[in-house]
Amino acid sequence: MDAMNERRKFQVHQYFSFLLFFCFIFFSLGCSRLAVKKIDTPISCLAGVTEERRFYTSTTIDLPLQEVARFKLSSAPGQHLCANPSLLLVPTLDGRLSIIDLKPAKAKSKKKVIQKRKLSRGHSGTIAIAEQSLLVAMHFGKETLMRYDLRDGSKLWEIDAGDIASEPLVADSSVYVTALYKHVDAYRLKDGTQRWQFRTEAQLHASPALSQGILIAACDDGKVFGLEALSGKKLWEFDCGEPVLATPAIHRGLVFVGGAGANVFALNLQDGVLRWKTKIGAKVVHAPAVNDSLVIFGSGDSRVRAFNIDTGSLRWTFRAGSVIGTSPLIADNLVFVGSLDHNLYALKTRDGDVVWQQELEGRVRTNPVIAGDQLIVASEDRYVYVFGKVVPAGTY
Repeated sequence: MDAMNERRKFQVHQYFSFLLFFCFIFFSLGCSRLAVKKIDTPISCLAGVTEERRFYTSTTIDLPLQEVARFKLSSAPGQHLCANPSLLLVPTLDGRLSIIDLKPAKAKSKKKVIQKRKLSRGHSGTIAIAEQSLLVAMHFGKETLMRYDLRDGSKLWEIDAGDIASEPLVADSSVYVTALYKHVDAYRLKDGTQRWQFRTEAQLHASPALSQGILIAACDDGKVFGLEALSGKKLWEFDCGEPVLATPAIHRGLVFVGGAGANVFALNLQDGVLRWKTKIGAKVVHAPAVNDSLVIFGSGDSRVRAFNIDTGSLRWTFRAGSVIGTSPLIADNLVFVGSLDHNLYALKTRDGDVVWQQELEGRVRTNPVIAGDQLIVASEDRYVYVFGKVVPAGTY
C-alpha cells in the first residue's frame, strides 16, 4: 500500500511539473518580444494617414493594378494597418500581430511574414506607431494600453486605461485614447503617466482626431466635444441628435461627422457651430475621406457619397454590391474603398466613376492603405493582398 501511495505521489508530482512547464511555455510565447531587426525608414500609422484622420494622401497610384503578393493570417484582420514601404503590421481578431517584410533584402527574394506574435494575453487590439515604437490598445484586460520598442522588442510601459474599442492617436509626445466606458484620456508617450481625463455621459467607439491644438471626441449618444489637447478642458459641445460611431475627420478648420442615423455634419473646429447638415438616409460607421474640395462618406446602404466640403451639396454617388465596409481612402485623383461584396474599388474623385476593381476572396472590412507605390488591403478570408505594377508573385 505504501509503495502504491508513493507511486501515486510521484505521478501527481510529474503531472504538476508538466503543467507548470506548459504554463511557462504558454506565457513565454504570449509575451514574445515584438522586435523588428531592421527599420530603415520610420513606420507610419496609416490609420487615417494623419492625426486629422482624413484618409488622404497625395501619392499617385497608376492603374491598372495587379496582385503582387498575398499573405495568410492566423485570423481575420483588424480594421487598421500600420506600414512603411518596407514593413507592414497587421493585427488580427485572434489577438495576434503579423509583421510582414514588403521589401526583402535580395531583389529576387519573396516578400514574407517576418513574425507572428500573440498580443498581451491573446486579446485582440488596435495599434499605432510612434517614434519607432508600437502602441497597443486592448478592448478588455487588466492592462489595456502598452508601448513596445520595435527595435529590440522590450515593453516600455503598460497601464490600465480602461476598455478601448478604438485606435490610439499619438501626437505632440502624447497618446490620446477614447475609452469605451465614458472617458477620453491623454497619456505621456514617454512613460504612460496620465496627463488628463475628460468624462462623458456615453460610451465612445470613435477614435479621436486632432488639429490646431483641439482634440475631437465623438460619443455613441451623438455628442461631439472639442477639447483643449494640452489640458483636456472642454471648449465646445455639439449634439448630432443621433448616435455617432464613426471617427470624425478634420480639414480646413472643419470637423466632418457621419451619424449612425441618417445625416452627415460639418462643424467649425474652433467653436463647434454647425456649418451644414445633409440627410442621406443611411448609417455611417466609418470615418470619411477629405481633400481640399470633397468629403467622401461610405454608408450602410452600399453607397459612397461625395459632398462639397463648404456647402454639403452632393457631388456624386457610387453604389457597390453590398454594404461599404471600410473608410474611403483618397490618393490624389482616386478614391479606394472596400465593400462586403468582396470587392475593392477605385473611383475617380471627379465623378465617382469606377476605373478599377478587384474581387477578393472575403468581405473587405480593413481600410486600404498605400505604402510607397503599393496598395494594401486585407479581407475576412484571412489574407493580406498587395497590389502594384510589378510581376505577380505567389501566395506565401
